[in-house]
Amino acid sequence: MRLLAAGLILAASIASAAAASVRADGSVLYVNEAPVLRFSTSAGSLSPEARCVKAAAQLESLADGAHFGVRKSAEGFEVVASGQTVVVVTQSEAKRQGAGARALAFQWSRNLENAFRLPLLKVDPSDLRLAVDSAQTVTVVGSRAAAVSISVDAPDVVKATRQPGAVVVRAVAAGRAKVRLDSGSISRTIEVSVRPSAASFPQTIAAYVTGAPATVPTVRGAVQSAIRMRLATCDHAKWNFRVKKAHSIAAGSASTFQVRVWASAPDAFDSSGLVNVVVRNIALPRQAEETLWYSNDPESVQGPGNLFSGELARGTSARLLYHHVNVATSPLYFRIQAINDSDSAAKLMVIPGDSRPDRNPVRAGLTAADQYVRNWIIGSGEIVIIPPRTTMPISLRKLNPTETLSGLCTLRLVEGPDTIQVRSDAWPPFPIDDRWKAAMQSSTPWREVGTHPINEYDRAPFETSAHIYPNPFKDEQVNYSVGGRYGFVRIGGRPITRQDQQAALDGNFGVIYNIKAVVQNPTQEPTDVEVVFEASAGYSGGLFVLNGRMVETPLLAPKAESRLTKFHLTPGSSTTLDIMTLPLSGGSYPATLTIRPVQAAYSGSQ
Repeated sequence: MRLLAAGLILAASIASAAAASVRADGSVLYVNEAPVLRFSTSAGSLSPEARCVKAAAQLESLADGAHFGVRKSAEGFEVVASGQTVVVVTQSEAKRQGAGARALAFQWSRNLENAFRLPLLKVDPSDLRLAVDSAQTVTVVGSRAAAVSISVDAPDVVKATRQPGAVVVRAVAAGRAKVRLDSGSISRTIEVSVRPSAASFPQTIAAYVTGAPATVPTVRGAVQSAIRMRLATCDHAKWNFRVKKAHSIAAGSASTFQVRVWASAPDAFDSSGLVNVVVRNIALPRQAEETLWYSNDPESVQGPGNLFSGELARGTSARLLYHHVNVATSPLYFRIQAINDSDSAAKLMVIPGDSRPDRNPVRAGLTAADQYVRNWIIGSGEIVIIPPRTTMPISLRKLNPTETLSGLCTLRLVEGPDTIQVRSDAWPPFPIDDRWKAAMQSSTPWREVGTHPINEYDRAPFETSAHIYPNPFKDEQVNYSVGGRYGFVRIGGRPITRQDQQAALDGNFGVIYNIKAVVQNPTQEPTDVEVVFEASAGYSGGLFVLNGRMVETPLLAPKAESRLTKFHLTPGSSTTLDIMTLPLSGGSYPATLTIRPVQAAYSGSQ
């Protein structure tokens, strides 16, 4: 008599109410609708599929309570039941399946034993929680499983379809449903609760920029604000993400950025996935700002109230300067917003420049202008879509007493309604959530909070501010010949006139100066020449674009100087300088730009 291998249990029969269901499906053997083994190799003249059919025929004669075991044979290892060989596991079969022959034989033995001992109808799991548009496979096994019928009491909530050994339940809409499985007198129920996902993924969102090119900060910001404003989510959802990589985009080109987003919402499943943000650089023709909007009256704010209101017409562009110091005894919230109280979406191009609150008003103005000018010189702006009846924050800051808010931005209504309103207000502090706290730390708050519905205060009648100044540009020409009188340009002198002709802008703050300087050396001696900025009227700083290069001065005491550049002129040579600058908020003007020979004793030389 052959000795049985370790683990062999003596065969036995147990009576059952229904015979086991055994079938071959290709090379996979099912018992009571549970897959128990798969043949991968041929044996003699039998293909894997034929071996499966043969094994099924041998198993059909077994009682439901049959016990299975394993024993060694000349061919490998046999799976046996009631002393009868059911299948043989050869070394080649085991190798094909990445296992040892003995281990695979014991695995098949256990699978068969478990399948034969299944109840008449087993459903697992029987309680499902699904997100809308998701699906879950429910195992349905047992001797009655093959003949089961399916019904759903709420087909508008879930759909159920049959698969071998399973039922696939797919969620269609939020709600509750019961999936009933019947086989003769036996029935089982799957309870299903369907909730929406906080957001479905993947999504594709469009974003728009302009510029030659659109800079990396502009592109990154456009990706961020597009997700904030246009991500499709369920109600009251919150989401977070990080834009890891961005690059500049040439005019007329587009790039796609993949961003992973994590979303959550009340009564919804948390979800995460990829959002494809397609950023297009719309080649808008450069358009000089027709007006300067000057939000600086009052400069010293004593309490809440409206500070500036203006209407931006479709197709026009305005340069908005805002500069306010909190002289109240408690903090104030300052908000500048674009309000679209119309039935059509507004495409607003924004070139931002916004400083963190600072106790030094000159430094605040210099910081804001630096951010603004770097993008302004190449027209790099974000085109933000403001939906109908919504408002978008352009600047949002908390100002403690004695702190200064300063900013400079270009606003251009590219498409949409006839006009949108832009207003600046001071507010007493009020409770805000984490998103709005983040917005208050950002120079581009719409990228943190997006847009939101307008309220009655936004709709309140307003009076257009008087401080609107047409044509906020100054063109200056200066010539200097070595050996002659120094070249001088007064910056902030000859103020531009207000739109109503009733006042002028002392200091020309926010007015862009384009200076053409021609420097000649008619002498017989080589000469080093310098261009120097002087804080003529008092404490100030300067920001210049000199032949395309950004130059920022330190903050200067009254009458102090800072050299912008120096260059060498050989006898008879000349050069031309293109200089762009603007009087900075918080500074003292007029200031002076001087072109002269390098001063040997000049302490600020570079």
